Amino acid sequence: MNIALVTSSAFPGSDWSDRDTPVLRACLEEQGCTTQILAWDDSDGVDWTAFDVVAVQSPWSMWLKLAQFRDWVDSLHRQGVRLANPHAVIVSGMSKEYLPEVEQHGARTIPTTVVRPGERIGAVAAEALANAEREFGEAAVVVKPVSSGGTLGAARVTEEQDLVDRLAAFEEAGVTACVQPYVSTIDSLGESGIIMIDGEVSHAITKDAILAPGRVGTQFHPNARAGHVEHGDDLTDIHTAYDAYLKTVPVHPVSVRLDFLRHPVTGRLLLLEIESVAPVKFFHLHPEAAARYARSLIAVAAGSDLIRS
Repeated sequence: MNIALVTSSAFPGSDWSDRDTPVLRACLEEQGCTTQILAWDDSDGVDWTAFDVVAVQSPWSMWLKLAQFRDWVDSLHRQGVRLANPHAVIVSGMSKEYLPEVEQHGARTIPTTVVRPGERIGAVAAEALANAEREFGEAAVVVKPVSSGGTLGAARVTEEQDLVDRLAAFEEAGVTACVQPYVSTIDSLGESGIIMIDGEVSHAITKDAILAPGRVGTQFHPNARAGHVEHGDDLTDIHTAYDAYLKTVPVHPVSVRLDFLRHPVTGRLLLLEIESVAPVKFFHLHPEAAARYARSLIAVAAGSDLIRS
């Protein structure tokens, strides 16, 4: 098998790093595969059809040049290149506009308000802060581009005028934004990431808040550490969220990461987002999962059908 592992010519910030790909590459080569690590945005002359599968690992410069990335993904799709994740999963994951749809299909989510240019910013800002205080006990929200990774363009906001100004700046730039309540449990309990491989829970991680009050600067997945999946309500919430997500895409993903926060009152898991374009899988914390994912890529390369029946 000849497998391409896709990265970027440069990441959006100095704190961004790809620790998954070297571990995955070693696992693939141990299983007899030939691999190449290639930057999607520096690939003139690359024949992507020569690979049995193209695994999109860390194309994170995409968040700064979305149209170019979409053109690249669409081009590979037109050529019949096998992508992991599949084309439809990657495209849907490029915008967090999927979140309200996932909620409609039954997932417990952090309420997400999508704000498009031309909408009434003042009314949105006042309602978002009021809803955050009513539901989560604090008038604080996170505002960010609807298409973004990490904390690019994101801010924690507690004042209505500040939120109005930030939404106006997005509008002026022609950028659709989204607003979510800031759930304070992230400061004490962190954010839980559940990595799904082939539709099954593979492993879990926990990481600290990036936008916590008083934190200076940003850090890529701060203090990430191995987590664990509780049984009972947690497992129910995870599978409910994943099943709801599957109803929004026409094909099964090879792997996604579901990010959750805990409700400060009920303790239930609330879906924050689904990383499906190129989810960090934290293989350095769970090396056995890298071998599992490598086997999944080999199956895709061999022609495994990902389309839902």
